[in-house]
Amino acid sequence: MRYWSSDSVVNQIGELVNKYGVKNIKFIDEMFVLDKRHVNSIADKIIEKGYDLNIWAYARVDTVNDGALLEKMKRAGFNWLALGIESGSKHVRNGVEKGRFDEDKIITNVKKVKDAGINVIGNYIFGLPDDTPETMQSTLDLALALNCEWANFYSAMAYPGSALHTIAQDRRIPLPDTEGIRGCTGYSQHAYETLPLPTDTLSNTEVLRFRDNAHITYFSNSNYLKMVEEKFGGKAVEHIKKMNCHTLKRKLLGD
Repeated sequence: MRYWSSDSVVNQIGELVNKYGVKNIKFIDEMFVLDKRHVNSIADKIIEKGYDLNIWAYARVDTVNDGALLEKMKRAGFNWLALGIESGSKHVRNGVEKGRFDEDKIITNVKKVKDAGINVIGNYIFGLPDDTPETMQSTLDLALALNCEWANFYSAMAYPGSALHTIAQDRRIPLPDTEGIRGCTGYSQHAYETLPLPTDTLSNTEVLRFRDNAHITYFSNSNYLKMVEEKFGGKAVEHIKKMNCHTLKRKLLGD
């Protein structure tokens, strides 16, 4: 992996800030916190420049256990970290090489991020190869227990180029159409034509229905709404309630 130097990164940020007045920045590197020396250097330089930023970045769960680094990131303007939690079942996480950390480590590290004043976006996937109704429920239960400031719920997809795509082709599992006017909308998580993968024990219809219901359950949970009101105010709660009034139309579910 080759990194841009911290000087190069902060110079680019400086151009955005000084030339365009940018305050909100997203680092799209999904392994951003992997090299702590690199992140430390970027954070130090941002703090030195005195930029007033609102930064969103990605991190792996097992890379956010350094309280001092998290506190420095917060001072630099990192207000949101998106964590790939994926599943509440270690067995399911093992199946997609995410099982290197146990549930207690997930809970501990999420708490460390929150204790540093950084908001957490929890990312969860339903319909991974080893998923069952019970393991998908354990994923939703974990999401509710962690009560992150935001959550993304996904259905497992066989994206072209991925190992799941090769497996799906070998098993002759129907895949989204990539031709025509609508293009690749079957790969879009929120599209009418979305076409997630089945598991060994669940149809893709069951996976998608669980995912959509999980989204409503999470964002209508009283503990979640209470936390949002305390941290972000009543307007944020009203916005979430309005969002939850809109259910997605799904071809797969017969809409």
